[in-house]
Amino acid sequence: MPTGTSILEAFSQSYPGLIRLLTVVAYLLGMWAGGSAFLKLWRRQRYEPDATAGGIALRLLTCAVFLYLPAAIASGQATVFGEPTILSYTPGSALSASGQIVVRTVLGFVQIVGLWAFLWGFLLLNRAHARGGYEPGLGAKGATHIVGGILAMNGVATLKMAAETFGLQALLQYLIE
Repeated sequence: MPTGTSILEAFSQSYPGLIRLLTVVAYLLGMWAGGSAFLKLWRRQRYEPDATAGGIALRLLTCAVFLYLPAAIASGQATVFGEPTILSYTPGSALSASGQIVVRTVLGFVQIVGLWAFLWGFLLLNRAHARGGYEPGLGAKGATHIVGGILAMNGVATLKMAAETFGLQALLQYLIE
């Protein structure tokens, strides 16, 4: 009879495949963004009003970020957290063995959702420039997804940062060392 912990443990074994899938999707989207940027540049030379310089530059930026995704994530991590690698989870003294599996699985899932949010944020920024003018709602939503994705990818450091801010270091150290 499977238990909740064994189900979560089996689910967490699919994480490396999901991360590889998102990386492949990012590479494909990066190639699309590069081709789309050059198409918009060609349309701008023909004086079509919906091909703006900002839209072209943003598509080229998206192309670079998606094609160099591991380096872009390391750069974002170094900028926000001061370390280029994602911090790993170390279980605290309050958790049992099954509790450690659950927390490790949940934190891994949050990291995958953070990677997806990071990618989706750049796509939203591209859509903000796609229809000629700039749509501020989509631009702000895209920037929020990018920042939230970086924070979610490094969930342990985000929890430590929040604990330092609100004075909950002892509680967090009890759960996560």
